[in-house]
Amino acid sequence: MSKPLMSDELNRRLVALLQEEGRISHAELAERLSVSRPTIIERVKRLEAEGVISGYGARVSPAAVLKPNVAFVSVRHRHGDDDALEATFLQALQEEPDVIEAYSMAGEDCLLLKLVADTPLGIHERLKRIRSLGEQVSTRTAIVLQTHFVKVGPSPFPPDLSTARKSRP
Repeated sequence: MSKPLMSDELNRRLVALLQEEGRISHAELAERLSVSRPTIIERVKRLEAEGVISGYGARVSPAAVLKPNVAFVSVRHRHGDDDALEATFLQALQEEPDVIEAYSMAGEDCLLLKLVADTPLGIHERLKRIRSLGEQVSTRTAIVLQTHFVKVGPSPFPPDLSTARKSRP
């Protein structure tokens, strides 16, 4: 049985570097991690194939695209026995360009959404559209006043190694 990919120190350091600098070249990764370029290429391909690295993309500030109003929306809707109805509702949400994250929830609410808008009235308009997507849909909304930080993902290091990683070159 092979060991989990993220139990390997080199893989953890590789993932941490890619989280910090997603556009870094394989050659630069190899140099910083003191391994060969083919080793890096093979490791990155395996981490991608195994789903540890799920993609690359630019982080865009909502304010920079004139949508500075951010809200988290808890959604409740009538659950039926029809999985197709559920899938249709989720597909409709996915097609809403300003709904940028969606999570299934345990508890009273079904989903947690993150959405952006140009104004508070824009949030109101998006909420009306969300409620119109299905039967008996209700929402509770929390408006973000200030974003302090957004991380690119969880640290690949166990909690006791997180501080040790920061002291490395």
